[in-house]
Amino acid sequence: MLLAAGLGTRMEPLTSLRAKPALPVLDRPLLHWTLEALAAAGVREVAINTHHLPATVRDAVGSGRRWGLRVTWSHERRILGTGGAPRRLRAFFGDEPCLLVNGDVFFRFDLRPLFARRERTGAPVVLGLVPNADPRRYSPVTMDRGRIRSIAGRPRPAQGRPWLFTGIHLIDPALLDRLPPGASDSVRDLYVPLLAEDARIEGVRLRGAWYDLGAPPLYLASQLDMIRTRAPGRARGCLLGRGAAVKHGARVSRSVVGRASVIEEGAVVEDSVLWEGSRVGRGSIVRRSIVAGAVVPAAAQVADAIVMPGRPARIHPLEAATR
Repeated sequence: MLLAAGLGTRMEPLTSLRAKPALPVLDRPLLHWTLEALAAAGVREVAINTHHLPATVRDAVGSGRRWGLRVTWSHERRILGTGGAPRRLRAFFGDEPCLLVNGDVFFRFDLRPLFARRERTGAPVVLGLVPNADPRRYSPVTMDRGRIRSIAGRPRPAQGRPWLFTGIHLIDPALLDRLPPGASDSVRDLYVPLLAEDARIEGVRLRGAWYDLGAPPLYLASQLDMIRTRAPGRARGCLLGRGAAVKHGARVSRSVVGRASVIEEGAVVEDSVLWEGSRVGRGSIVRRSIVAGAVVPAAAQVADAIVMPGRPARIHPLEAATR
């Protein structure tokens, strides 16, 4: 199940245009990368929940055939949370282990080690983890020889190396019956009580890229890091989408330029992300900014900003968007 129903309030104003899982990342909707990973792991059926701007999610996914997936939709008038959303679809999962994946992070993992760990240990829950470089920012998970002992210090503090829960987990769907109908949280309402009962929850390290896209500055910085470190299929330093045009005398560096975008003569674009169909006017300078399918007028200077569509374009300070 791809969890795609969040409001994305920390990503405003971008999420006034599209739901967070439908935002473009490296010139593709974020959830395309997730569906690609699910298909590579052998998944053939996927449920996707929606709430905020559901049409943008549906339009991004289409039929699912391009990934060989059959898609079931679950629209939530009231957000049910990471526990309540799969609980509502209990019948969809049947008796097979189900993979739950947050729709608001970018990752490039092989997901098969989660299935291998379950097969080897029989654990009803397997969490996908990566090293936690900042436990003050991301609640730490501790484990001992692969067995989870605490999540964010619950049910009780435990010593050990801090790990970060990626939002990817494999679960025996029978455990969903422990949750009441309605809204709930998978960690708080299911995993922490299971740990308190000394139930076996395993953790497995996933290797590859993982990025938190929680707010516009992270959304920008993450994509710039991806192209700098040669994200799969991308050239170092810059990404130009199909049909993007860089006119004579214009310069683009360390940026993602979405398909069908136009950089006019003499313009400069640096350290920025442009959605598809964006336009930077003649002689304009855009630095450390996000252009969300908008038109930057000629001779403008934009820095550390979000440029939203409009006549004229609306400009928001990049950092202020997180407050």
